[in-house]
Amino acid sequence: MRQSFGPAGGLDALRVTEGVWPLGDYADRQGYDPGFILSDTPLPLPGAGRWSDDLVELLPEARGQGDPTELRYTHFSVRMSRSRGLPLYSACNIDGAQSDRDVPRTNTWRRDPRIDPQLQNLREGYGDERRGLFSRGHMTRREDPNWGSRDIAKQADADTFHITNVAPQRQGFNGGIWLQLEDYVLDNTDRANLRVTVMTGPMLSDVDPLYYNRQIPVAFWKVLAFVHPDTRELTTIGYRRAQMDYLPRPSGGRFVFGDFQDSQVPVAGIAEESGLDLAAWAEFDVMAGASAQMELRVSSVSDFYLTR
Repeated sequence: MRQSFGPAGGLDALRVTEGVWPLGDYADRQGYDPGFILSDTPLPLPGAGRWSDDLVELLPEARGQGDPTELRYTHFSVRMSRSRGLPLYSACNIDGAQSDRDVPRTNTWRRDPRIDPQLQNLREGYGDERRGLFSRGHMTRREDPNWGSRDIAKQADADTFHITNVAPQRQGFNGGIWLQLEDYVLDNTDRANLRVTVMTGPMLSDVDPLYYNRQIPVAFWKVLAFVHPDTRELTTIGYRRAQMDYLPRPSGGRFVFGDFQDSQVPVAGIAEESGLDLAAWAEFDVMAGASAQMELRVSSVSDFYLTR
């Protein structure tokens, strides 16, 4: 059963712009590279799975030779759900050897002119957490694609501030392991192979609660891929995090919570819950062969298993 709490007032008018970049500005965006880690073992973008009839397509005037459902940015790509107006996932290539963490934060959210603006919620439900509103939670973390020359890194940072790369998150949720996992994996890779690919997305469900006229995902997932320094093999790990405990309570009531914590989970389990086809990634999972419902509770990034 859906529940709806709170009025749709107090919308955030700061840090957003109604201006969009010209379509021509996106002509050089290459997006996600499947062969970024190992050219002979490419990791394709997930298959649409149960979302095959719900993918947002680029407007006719914005289409090129590529997949019309792939929004390409600098070092990352996004696919979106039409029915939810949210990303199904954002997939990013990270080159730790060329990372530029000193790029100034763009900090201005905007729509992408290549798709229907009605599918891009720039303002509703976002704003001051003390008023029960939500943060614009990056799917691809703003620092991750910021590598290469300074100009390219600056472009990548600005690209992460498209609202297509966002799902509603409570500020208390958006920290800890959620932000540290990519850095932890990079710190545990060989210095000669400082490359990581990370996919991030919301777990979208028909029973997600309703706030400010929008359904809010209560869980999120990540899948990371890298070459393990000891085995020299392509390796993937899966991570699930829920924000149920951070959601605003209904006035005069309370939620009954499940045992939601940070968990390392099989990639096959993420595929089953998200409805996406992650078979190419599940093949290299450190938890391959485990039940899709298995969860390993983690309290810090050092709790993650990086080998089978």
